[in-house]
Amino acid sequence: MKVREAMAKTVSSARKNERIVDIAKKMKQEDAGFIPIVEDGGKLIGVVTDRDIVIRCIASGHNPESDTVEHCMTQQTITISPEDDIDQAARKMESEEIRRLAVTENGRLVGVLSHGNVVQATGGKTAEKVTEGVTRGA
Repeated sequence: MKVREAMAKTVSSARKNERIVDIAKKMKQEDAGFIPIVEDGGKLIGVVTDRDIVIRCIASGHNPESDTVEHCMTQQTITISPEDDIDQAARKMESEEIRRLAVTENGRLVGVLSHGNVVQATGGKTAEKVTEGVTRGA
């Protein structure tokens, strides 16, 4: 199975100049812990997680009311192609210890693949190994 078949295709994104508090509100509204950061044309330049907001922003002294997400986003984003195999995505999640992968085509965001997407798509076949990786240290 290809990543394209399992990924979420409707994905909210944000710009690096948006305030951290606005990103946090978007996460709350959408019940999401992961927001891709894009430039014009949907070019992926980073991601921000709820953990990034706590650790890289609040705990580091940034003001979420005035500082932009650029201060706390992860810029070296782990991505996958929509044409890659779902098992390859699962191995990447496990080895990188991440729960979500931005799916890109020519550098442009086209979707997000979550741990839950992998579990559902594979009927749990790869779930145990992936879950070990993404929960390591949790």
